[in-house]
Amino acid sequence: MILVNNIVNNGTSFSEDIFTKGLSIYEVIRIFKGHPIFLKDNIIRLNNSLKESNIPINAESLYLPDKLQRYIELAHITEGNLKYVLHFQSETPDEYIFRIPHAYPTEKDYRQGVPTMTYEAMRENPGVKYINLNLRTLADRLIKEHGVYEILLVDREGFITEGSRSNVFFIQNDTLYTSPLEYILPGTSRKRVFDICKQENIRIVEKRVGCNNLNDYDVAFLTGTSPLILPIARVNEVDYCPDNTLLRKLMERYFALLES
Repeated sequence: MILVNNIVNNGTSFSEDIFTKGLSIYEVIRIFKGHPIFLKDNIIRLNNSLKESNIPINAESLYLPDKLQRYIELAHITEGNLKYVLHFQSETPDEYIFRIPHAYPTEKDYRQGVPTMTYEAMRENPGVKYINLNLRTLADRLIKEHGVYEILLVDREGFITEGSRSNVFFIQNDTLYTSPLEYILPGTSRKRVFDICKQENIRIVEKRVGCNNLNDYDVAFLTGTSPLILPIARVNEVDYCPDNTLLRKLMERYFALLES
């Protein structure tokens, strides 16, 4: 099932290939126990994407919470990921809401961490969440070929910026390190980590981590809609400790927010 301009469609002939033409700005929303989580953050980011793209639409005027709730009730969803797309081919955009496949980490993944690898690639405009099927297809192919959970993008200067569908943090001496906003698409889970660190007086330094300096850090983890907070077991050939006290504290606080 798919909602197109808030009209129900069975979606049998629908393909995301239609988004290759024109501009498509989107958000992925996690549904947990029948409700969207951290939806306000999605709306704020959607509004920023519209502003950065010089599109005179206020995200609040789209009534996204009502439309998502309608879809959730019609499709009887308790858990999963929904994709909201504003597709521009003319002055008036088309709205799409549909369910997308998700790969949530297992209990073993959260306990032991997941493998990742780096790849030199960059988003053209990292602050705008627009559909880039070429990057997505490339990342999916590399993930499958190399048996990793995520691809970490590396810029032309050799610095890790973000994951193909996540943000990445490193820990050294009880300090978190993550890329500055100008180099990344800021995720809603990333924002929650910042909120937790502020409450707990945990230091965060916003700087890019170089591929040549991966051994300088003890711990690494991903944040995102599907992984939430997920330990990294290794980046390329560099191993990290998933059972770190500070990381486990962040995970405990984050998952408590979901339940509340």
